[in-house]
Amino acid sequence: MNTTLFITAFFCIGAGITVATTSWTFPWLAGKVYRPRLWGAGYALFGVVVLYHAVVELVHANPTVDLVMTVVTTVTALAGLGMMWSAQRVGHGTRAPRTGPGATD
Repeated sequence: MNTTLFITAFFCIGAGITVATTSWTFPWLAGKVYRPRLWGAGYALFGVVVLYHAVVELVHANPTVDLVMTVVTTVTALAGLGMMWSAQRVGHGTRAPRTGPGATD
């Protein structure tokens, strides 16, 4: 299980940094992400949370510290997911995709 967490964490961090720096998105997200840099930052942030939990599985901490860090990482993961969600919405200064007659894919 821990190996899977590490692989997932490094994939999320690597892919998030790549998207945030190059604005290149995965092919299945190409038409759905309007702000790729924001999406990549959120994905990398989520990967950091997964990496933290992979490390905690190996090194056990004080239960009080563990409880506080669980709250912190939950808020951080939700912030990353919120960034990814808002990156898929049309923001201020971003043109909405054309729909209706004459729209091209």
